[in-house]
Amino acid sequence: METQAEPRAGGAPNRGDQSESNFGFLALMAGVVIAVVWIGMLSFKEGMKTEESKRNGEAWVAWLSEASSKRHEPGYALAACAGGTPAAVAEAVAVAAPEPAADVPTPPAAAPASAANTWGGCLADMWKQKPFADMVNPFTGKAPVLIEKCDPADYTLHGNISIDKSIANPIGSAVAATVSPLVASDAIDAKLQLTLAVCDKGGYPIKVSDFEF
Repeated sequence: METQAEPRAGGAPNRGDQSESNFGFLALMAGVVIAVVWIGMLSFKEGMKTEESKRNGEAWVAWLSEASSKRHEPGYALAACAGGTPAAVAEAVAVAAPEPAADVPTPPAAAPASAANTWGGCLADMWKQKPFADMVNPFTGKAPVLIEKCDPADYTLHGNISIDKSIANPIGSAVAATVSPLVASDAIDAKLQLTLAVCDKGGYPIKVSDFEF
């Protein structure tokens, strides 16, 4: 004798419909998880590029700080970055020069330097030295560029470097010091108080350090 299936109560959900709904929900959640992981990986990579840019800045600070203690000494190896007045530099070179033999005619003296070394001349020689010669901007894969300032309006500046100089104002001034970008024409005969920053992914400045050069 056949048993008749009990009719489904009105409004009761169909188990087949429930399975399809559950599958769709799980697929959606899986897609969300994948998207979150992917975005997290991208953020991590961009964060590592910023950290590498900061390490580039730290290398600049370390080199310039070390040069600060040596570049005023006679016979400094990187002549274009040597400090002191032109007369003092010329005197140091003359003192370091060997005495000519008695039977060798003395060559005419070279004309004294007319101007102090500049940041532009020093920078040109610095780019040929390590670590600068091998330095890479992680955002572009090229050498980092020294710029006047980081600007969020121009995100293409990411990974580049800016250096500001601080010049003390006369005592009694409303502002203790004037801060401006270090430019190629600036003389480097005297000690300079500098601040170095790197540009992050969005072009915002990240201060690395204050130091003396």
